[in-house]
Amino acid sequence: MRARRFTISHSAIGVVGLLLVEALIVFIVPPIGTFMVILSAVAGGVGIVVIATDIVEEIRNSRRMLLLLSATVIEFIVFFAFQYHFLMHLDPASFQNLVPEPVSLLLQSTMVFALNPLYMPESVGAKALLLVNTLESLVLALFVLQNIWQLHRNR
Repeated sequence: MRARRFTISHSAIGVVGLLLVEALIVFIVPPIGTFMVILSAVAGGVGIVVIATDIVEEIRNSRRMLLLLSATVIEFIVFFAFQYHFLMHLDPASFQNLVPEPVSLLLQSTMVFALNPLYMPESVGAKALLLVNTLESLVLALFVLQNIWQLHRNR
């Protein structure tokens, strides 16, 4: 049996697919939209952590591993920027001063990844999304840092 080879394009296609399904549900069936955003945030975050695990298990070249883990972190940040966008579409007051434009959403997602959110949530859905984003950011950051430390230690 032929061994599978990890490519970041498979990961990106999976995330884009999840975002497209989520967008359809959010825009077509708004009453369940907030629940769908939280559910997608959990599924997408877990999926990206699983992808990071695959990278560590399959890639032996330390530079390539670091590059792919960095791409995975960027994918995670962009994914959560979309989660904030979808939530703000459904509930514009969910984050009081967050402007629903790409740079602000990416900045909020990046700062949550750094465990220092710029905008605090106003609604229950926003609090749930921030909690999911923060917990998954913590898991991904610790996982990446632990593997970088191992790479350094094994040299």
